[in-house]
Amino acid sequence: MISTQDISKVIAQSQGHVNEQDTSLIVTHLPALNERLAFLSDSFSKNTLHAIAVKTNPHPQMLKHLVDLGYGLEAASIEEVNMAIAAGCSPDKIVFDSPVKTRSEIDCVSGMTGMLVNVNSLGELDRFPANPTCVVGIRVNPQVHTGAPEMFDVSRNESKFGVPVSNAEAILEAALAHPVQALHMHSGSQMKDLEVQRQALISLKQLADQINTASPGQIHTLDIGGGLPSESLSESTRMAEYGAIVQDIFADSQYHLVTEFGQWVHAEAGFALSRVEYVLDQSRVFIHLGADFFMRDAYTKARPFALNIWDDAGMQIQGPESNFDIAGPLCFAGDYLAHGVALPADTSEGNWLSIRSTGANTYALWSRHCSRTVPKCIAFDGEKTTIWSERTTINY
Repeated sequence: MISTQDISKVIAQSQGHVNEQDTSLIVTHLPALNERLAFLSDSFSKNTLHAIAVKTNPHPQMLKHLVDLGYGLEAASIEEVNMAIAAGCSPDKIVFDSPVKTRSEIDCVSGMTGMLVNVNSLGELDRFPANPTCVVGIRVNPQVHTGAPEMFDVSRNESKFGVPVSNAEAILEAALAHPVQALHMHSGSQMKDLEVQRQALISLKQLADQINTASPGQIHTLDIGGGLPSESLSESTRMAEYGAIVQDIFADSQYHLVTEFGQWVHAEAGFALSRVEYVLDQSRVFIHLGADFFMRDAYTKARPFALNIWDDAGMQIQGPESNFDIAGPLCFAGDYLAHGVALPADTSEGNWLSIRSTGANTYALWSRHCSRTVPKCIAFDGEKTTIWSERTTINY
């Protein structure tokens, strides 16, 4: 958990390596990240590869940190495959899930020994050579509704992802006719109903068992995706509950399991800082992070970020409060981080606004809207800060 003391330390230490152009900062809290990774690993059996989704936070230093700790990486594009390799990730710990792989991309990854490459359709199998050294998997659409928001629900009947599990006979025939060694399933981000997901996992295992009955030992890996919403760590987390469900289903099987968590790992392990630039009519605060950094929140339903105000010394400003709208820097009317949030009434120009739980789907989605500079990224190890990257101008 990121404490107010930690935010205070970061602000105080940042004065040594920020200047007037550093109007905002993106911060990774390494102790919180490492704690979440350890919790993830402890929630599953040892025979599980956790391939963290690159798209959730693709900073090169983040990817290297994950790889150095022994975790794999899940890539949704050939660019992310290359980023994973550049971060030092062994091919046998990389999962490649793009739904629109080109023939040249497939030719490239087919020779990467041990890489799990999941096809999105049965027709895609025809693009693979007869004897690839990668592990070929079929993405199966479990056709369930786990309560994920509609935009992130990838297992609806009309989903563009995977082969419907109702086509089990066709999946069986395709698996037996091609060098398929894995099955993949992902039910969608922010799953709510884990009992529905339990049934989806059971159906995936049954399909794998059916293939192995016809061709003993052919399927050795099951990639069950990710999809849990962010949460604080406690004894009653959904992650622990989900891990228990997975272990119960696969307790007596020899399948190698793979997960693809992203948001659950990253969201609570980061925060952002922005200078307060203007305070208008004691009701509206203008800052330097908006829909460029919070793209999902500007265009969908905003997350309830915890907000606090600080001075340059890292002292939290407290006292009587007023309600403020938090406006971002982009030139469109929807660029607001929050409306009617309580902040100290004497919030003023030059203060820092801290925004918690920003580790996922923020830096990764940085928008070119208004072509603003990507902020400096820093990492905090619990005692000191390290610059991961300087401010970066978007080039065209």
